[in-house]
Amino acid sequence: MRHQQNKLLELNTGAKSKWVFMRMQLSSLIRAWKITTTPKRAKVLKAYTDEFFSRLLSFDAKYKDEKEAKREAIKYVKSVIYGEEEGKKVIETLWAKYRDEKRVSGFTTSYRLGFRVGDAAPKIMLKLA
Repeated sequence: MRHQQNKLLELNTGAKSKWVFMRMQLSSLIRAWKITTTPKRAKVLKAYTDEFFSRLLSFDAKYKDEKEAKREAIKYVKSVIYGEEEGKKVIETLWAKYRDEKRVSGFTTSYRLGFRVGDAAPKIMLKLA
């Protein structure tokens, strides 16, 4: 029996290193605004990115004072994103942009790029929307 396991969202990197890997991928996505990867990793990264930004935007509803919401958002970003520049980019540009648009989901878009040269694996490009 399956017992509510989604095999598509499993990456064979181990229990701890999966989340470290996803944090690195998310930091790279924020740094360059786009990333090219395989379909399975793209699907997991898209879900992780949506969860990250939706939790980040939930601080506005949770805290009535804007200073408190920003302080908690900065704490959360520092706990997930690697690199100071990427964290500043999230807080200054992306958080403000998504908050003004009142966006709930759809933070990334994906495009099929064809196949890799070395092993003919399909490539997908993820872009921040």
